[in-house]
Amino acid sequence: MKKWKTVLALLIIYAAVVFNWYWIWGLLFIYWAIHGITSGTTYLIEPIDKKESTGLFWVVILSWVLIGIYFLSALFINYNQYGY
Repeated sequence: MKKWKTVLALLIIYAAVVFNWYWIWGLLFIYWAIHGITSGTTYLIEPIDKKESTGLFWVVILSWVLIGIYFLSALFINYNQYGY
C-alpha cells in the first residue's frame, strides 16, 4: 500500500472523533504548521505559497500553531460545557 500514512492518519482521526481526543487535533495542526514551514506552502481552502502571499502564509501558519497549542492543552485542562 503506497499511501499507508494517509490511511493511518484517517484511522487516528476517526478514533479522535469517537473518543473526543482533542490532543490528536493539536498534533495534526502542529504537524501541518511544520510541514508548511518546511515546504513553503500551506493550505486553507486553497494552496497558499510563501513566495506569492508571504503575509497570508504566516498568518495561516501562526493560526495552525495557536490552534494546535489550544487543542494540546486539553491534555492538561478539562474543557467542558459546565466550566468546572
